Amino acid sequence: MRHILLATSVVLFPQLASAGQCQTPPPMEPSAPPVKIVATSEGTTIPRLLKAEDINQSPALRRIASNGATIWEIGDSMSNHGLRGVFARNGQTFRTFYLTPDLQAEVGGVMWDAEGHNITRDTVSMIPGVIPTVKWDAGHTNPPKVVSGQPPAEGTHADAAKVMASASFGLYGHAGAPRLYMIVDPLCPWSIRALQSLQSYVDNGKLELAIVPIAINDYENNHASTPAAQAMLSIGQRQMIGVWRQIIALNHAPDDVSLTETSGASLQLNLQKAHTVGLRGTPTIVWLDKSGVSHTQSGLPDNVDALIEGVAR
Repeated sequence: MRHILLATSVVLFPQLASAGQCQTPPPMEPSAPPVKIVATSEGTTIPRLLKAEDINQSPALRRIASNGATIWEIGDSMSNHGLRGVFARNGQTFRTFYLTPDLQAEVGGVMWDAEGHNITRDTVSMIPGVIPTVKWDAGHTNPPKVVSGQPPAEGTHADAAKVMASASFGLYGHAGAPRLYMIVDPLCPWSIRALQSLQSYVDNGKLELAIVPIAINDYENNHASTPAAQAMLSIGQRQMIGVWRQIIALNHAPDDVSLTETSGASLQLNLQKAHTVGLRGTPTIVWLDKSGVSHTQSGLPDNVDALIEGVAR
């Protein structure tokens, strides 16, 4: 029997969009009556867009839909190992949930099996615009192009550091120190903890932290992450850490920071680039080692000293 892990970190699946373009609208609700989930010949299930009468049957679904989210049922009880999977989309925000058998409670997250296979990705891949990848041509300055397929797995990626170098980020630490890219949701507790863990390395001149804001925790904080991330993207690189500290103290975006017209586009581009390097949750770190190889990892490792020692200047 396979062992299943519901990841506590959330994976965000952005819509397909070209650089500088607006988000594509959510798919239209089909005019034909919904059908029951049916397995395809390959064993993949067809997602079903849930109607109001379906949602009203479950307190958990009503909570998920309460902020205007559109919901699809994904997978079936066999592929989801006894749970009912749903995919919720509200504007730029995406989230997957797994409902308990009584439909009273939900667990937000992504389902992985013991071999590290992403069960959730398989079940949502048939929803248009959910799974993006970015084609990156080394040596070209054009923004990455979104194409269909699977994003790269976590681990070693030849161009991960180059992709992050083209993102919108803030700089914290001594210029010329080894640079570590950290993809964060400004209101994610684990992102905040990672910042605290790296503080001494920044203070001692051993690390320059490149902070890449994204927003994946809107469902957890009443949609406060997106304006917070946009506030961070609306000021200069060296001022970003100060704004993030204000956000941490206030638990929302500062009222005295005016969002720029480009902050929304910058946020979306950061999301695309984060998925290019295999985003699974926040924080995700990316670095170039001393041999010139890029790496990406979910969260901080247990031995931060060894990590910093191996980061290239």
